[in-house]
Amino acid sequence: MKKVSGIYTGVGTLPLYIGLGFIPDEVRILNIGEAEAEELRWNIHQSRQADGAEGIIRTVVAGDVTLLTLGQGVEPYEGEGLLGAADANKLVLADTQPLYQGDMKQKGAADVNKWTLQTAATYKGKFNAAINATYVGVGSEVVVRQSRQLKQKAFITAITDTGESDNEVTLSRALPTGEITFIGYKSDFVTAPAGSSIPAGIKINDVTYVNVSGQPCLIEAIQFDQNL
Repeated sequence: MKKVSGIYTGVGTLPLYIGLGFIPDEVRILNIGEAEAEELRWNIHQSRQADGAEGIIRTVVAGDVTLLTLGQGVEPYEGEGLLGAADANKLVLADTQPLYQGDMKQKGAADVNKWTLQTAATYKGKFNAAINATYVGVGSEVVVRQSRQLKQKAFITAITDTGESDNEVTLSRALPTGEITFIGYKSDFVTAPAGSSIPAGIKINDVTYVNVSGQPCLIEAIQFDQNL
């Protein structure tokens, strides 16, 4: 079995190609960027019928269900060769691209190596130095070490300016003050750069539910049959 789980940001134009490294048998996409919280579910066996062939949309708040017919939802995508230019509608996993791999805490002018918790009730604090907003922002993983034995992880949920002034950074939980040992890139997917190839994955034929410009979506994709 193969599985990919992460966050991508919708572009608002179609189609949107997402290179996963395999063609999935099952996909779940949840729009976490708006109150309606639309959820798309697709299984490859839905392709055997015209109604719902490209998935089912459930609006979590209203409870509405919409069947996505051909050209409306998700379909398999075999990938493609080298791109002549970057394409915003083609996304690849960030950790496959050297520019976005590994630790982001040294991408700025100074090493971001300390977290100071200032307002525990709201999970707010600051970094010792300015982050590089091109790489670090909402969604970035932050690992803080309080002792040799204890490391804790959280995510940036809000940030004002570059994060080095009082209460400019909000984490997903109130991590105690300590040494920052790792900061991750702010998304799990990036625009495929020129010269890169796109691995197999999915094609999203939608701009209403899970491909809305600027809205983050959580994707979980699973492949059960590894003979493909």
